[in-house]
Amino acid sequence: MNTPDAIREAFRRGAPPRSPATLFGAGQWSIHQAGRSIRDLATDPDSMTDTVLETQKKVPSPIVFVGSGFNNLLVGALGGRIRYPRLGAPEVIAPIVIESLDEVDDCDLTELDRDPAVYTIRETARRTAEALGDSAIVAVTQWGPFTTAGQMYGLDGFLRATITLPAAVAKMTDFAVAALKQYYKPLVEKHVIGLISLADHSASSGLISRHAFAKFCLPPLIEVIDWAKSHGVGTWLHVCGNTADKWDLMIETGAVCLSLDQKVDLAMAKQVCKGRVCIAGNVDPVHVMDQGGIDDVMAAAKNCLRAGGPDGFILTTGCEMTPTTPLGNVQAMMEAITH
Repeated sequence: MNTPDAIREAFRRGAPPRSPATLFGAGQWSIHQAGRSIRDLATDPDSMTDTVLETQKKVPSPIVFVGSGFNNLLVGALGGRIRYPRLGAPEVIAPIVIESLDEVDDCDLTELDRDPAVYTIRETARRTAEALGDSAIVAVTQWGPFTTAGQMYGLDGFLRATITLPAAVAKMTDFAVAALKQYYKPLVEKHVIGLISLADHSASSGLISRHAFAKFCLPPLIEVIDWAKSHGVGTWLHVCGNTADKWDLMIETGAVCLSLDQKVDLAMAKQVCKGRVCIAGNVDPVHVMDQGGIDDVMAAAKNCLRAGGPDGFILTTGCEMTPTTPLGNVQAMMEAITH
C-alpha cells in the first residue's frame, strides 16, 4: 500500500487506504550506511547511483530524494568555496559575494551545466528514474531561493540585509531563482523527475519574521514552484523550525506538500492545512530516530499518523536524518503504517 499512487493521493489531499510513509532526503544517512563519503560521491555518478539504489533495496520508499546533502555544491559551481567535513554535508566557507553585490552579475549560470558535481546529481536522477520506473517518484533536492541567496551572499550579512539593504536581498533572491531554474532545467523540462524538493531553512521562524518571509521568501518560492508546475512537476517544501506563524503563506506558494519540522504541533497543523495542502512529518530525527529505540520510533510514528492522517498526510521525519541513525529505526518508521 506504500506506493507512489498513495503519495499522489495524499498530494491531492485524499485518503489512501493507509497513509503512506517516505524517507525524507536521507542522503547523508544512505552514504554513511554504504561506507562511502560525500566527497567521493560528489563527482562519481556510478557510485552515487549505486548508493541511492542500495538504499532503496534496504528501505523501499515511494519517494526517492536524489542530491540530498549536496545542496551547497550549487554555490561551489558558481564560484563559492566549499569544504567537505569528515561527516556531514559540504559547507560553504566562502560565498560568491566577497566585496560587491555586482559580483553576481559576472556569474555565468551555464557553469552549472559544465560542473562535474551538478552533472553527477542530474545523471544520478536520470539513472535512478530509469532503474525504478513506476515503483517510486524521483525527487531532486536543493535549498529554497532565500537560503540559496543567503549561501551565495554570506548568511549573517544576508539576514542583516533584510533590514538594512532590502534591494540587495531582492537582487540576490532573483539571482537565486534563475540559478535554481538553471539547475533543475534539464530534469524538469525533460520530465526526468516527478518532484522537486526545496528546503528553505534560512526562512525559519527562528531567523526571520513572518513579515520578512512574506516580503523576501514567498515571491521567489512562488516563481520557482509555478515554473516547475508549468512543466507538470510538483514541489515538496520544507522550512525548519516551528512554522505555525506562516502555514498560510507556505500554502500560498503552491507546493503540493509541506514538510513539517519536529517542533511543529502536527495536530494543529492538520487543523489549519486540512483540505488545503498535503502535510508530511514529523518524527524527531535526533531524539527519536537516532537516539531512541525501535519502540520509541514506532510510538512516535503512530502519534504522527493519528495527528496528521488519514487524508492528505505522509509519514516521515521532521528533518534530515543524522548519518548515524540505526537502520532498524528507519525500517521501523516505514513499517509503522502497517501496524
